Amino acid sequence: MTRPHVHTLYFTDRFRLSAAFERIIGDELVESCVVETDELRIRFVTTPERASTLIERIYLDRGLRFSQRNPLGS
Repeated sequence: MTRPHVHTLYFTDRFRLSAAFERIIGDELVESCVVETDELRIRFVTTPERASTLIERIYLDRGLRFSQRNPLGS
C-alpha cells in the first residue's frame, strides 16, 4: 500500500466545504481531517488512491476550486 499523503482541498463556499467535510470524515480510510473555515480549506491524510476516489466524488458535487497533495512529513 502507498504511504499516506496530506491532501488539501479549497472550496468556493462554506456549503460545499461542509458537504465535503461530511464525506471525508465519514470515510474509514481517512486518518486525520482538519477544516479551516476562514480559508475554505480542508486538509486530510489518506493514501493517494483513496483520496483520488474521494476527490472525484467531491468534484462531481461541485464547488471544489483546487486540490493538492504532499507526502506526509514534508
